[in-house]
Amino acid sequence: MHKNIAINVKHLTKQYKLYNKSIDRVKEALNPFKKSYHKDFNALHNVSFEVKKGEVVGIIGRNGSGKSTLLKILTGVLTQTDGSVHVHGKISAILELGAGFNPQLTGLENIYLNMSINGLSKNEIDHKVQEVVDFAELGEFMDQPTKTYSSGMKARLGFAVAINIDPDILIVDEALSVGDAAFQRKCFAKMEEIRDNGATILFVSHSEGSIVSLCSRAIWLSNGRQIIDGEPKLVTGLYMKNANKRIIKKDEIEKEFEKLKENTHKRKSESDTDQKPDSSVEEFFNPALKPKSTIFYEERGAKISDVKVTTLDGKKVNVLVQGREYIYTYRVNIVSSLQSVQCGFLIKNLDGTELGGGVYPGKNKYIDILRSSSTIEIKFICELNNGQYFFNSGVIAKIDNKIDYVHRIIDAYMIRVIEADPTITGKVNFIKNIAHKEDTV
Repeated sequence: MHKNIAINVKHLTKQYKLYNKSIDRVKEALNPFKKSYHKDFNALHNVSFEVKKGEVVGIIGRNGSGKSTLLKILTGVLTQTDGSVHVHGKISAILELGAGFNPQLTGLENIYLNMSINGLSKNEIDHKVQEVVDFAELGEFMDQPTKTYSSGMKARLGFAVAINIDPDILIVDEALSVGDAAFQRKCFAKMEEIRDNGATILFVSHSEGSIVSLCSRAIWLSNGRQIIDGEPKLVTGLYMKNANKRIIKKDEIEKEFEKLKENTHKRKSESDTDQKPDSSVEEFFNPALKPKSTIFYEERGAKISDVKVTTLDGKKVNVLVQGREYIYTYRVNIVSSLQSVQCGFLIKNLDGTELGGGVYPGKNKYIDILRSSSTIEIKFICELNNGQYFFNSGVIAKIDNKIDYVHRIIDAYMIRVIEADPTITGKVNFIKNIAHKEDTV
């Protein structure tokens, strides 16, 4: 394996035998004619990919898609039926809550047990144990048996142990979803630190935003098959578009993915050659500034059209000046009566990270709409810094007794923001004034 490769997976398949009845196992084992009483189920089928050292790869897919099976094979918990797996480096994994912990032992005793299993000496553990205790923030419960722990407490302890082993490869399998918001943010900050220090990370999540913000690549698995592998923004966008479909048509998705990749690379190439406009220029419409990564959801009783940003006097623009007011609008045509309707929008940066958004009539509020056409109008102050951004438009409603998208357009409109205030850094401006005052003697 190449010295720059941390994980190499080729034609990986994991197959299970499924029996209708328990006695069928015995019948099959004893049958002199080798009659089969089972049917084969592929938890993974012909999955292949490489992960370079220092790369952060997100794995996304519905429950039962093979994500956990893949990670268990990579960590040696399961063996594959076919194919090969090569891993170079020390692995630390959080696969299941409480995995590797003895429920009869205290949290502190489990720290020593788990870290010794991962190859650390007693002296090394003694030097690290306080870091684990401080990160987990379990207080007096650290001296209680882990069988008394809640799922969130197990997640805290498991993650604290995993990151303090100083792994070459960190594998996290959705364990953080049970933690509270503050602890989740703490964990993500630590993973960002581990990433910046050059470790390889495999991160399984259902969260589109988490994968986009943390990962440099994303892999979409569905029914044990690898659908697409590439830029997180595009992979998660197509996954969300098809998340509720029973049948995933791999060939069609691959074609759409390749087209989006080609358009996105063209857009980035054009962006690199663009000269930064002077901040004194007024807002205007640039016909060449069009999104090339647009994804259209299926129309299910509604259709979004005529998406645009205008000035307050109605002039269509896509090159905006920071600090000024604009209106984002789109038309919604309802072709059949819908119940529990909500219309919304999102603003994202070039990497797909969500920066802000809103819904009408409000969070947890809905309206019923008969066949009609209406316009959604969002007035906003452009407090984005210099750069390129995208708007999403979406309409949700009750379909088959559940709330789901009846139409959505990802990257429906693209804008470029001209920096107006050189003191502002970051993506979003929330500063009213920066001043310097000399101390009086």
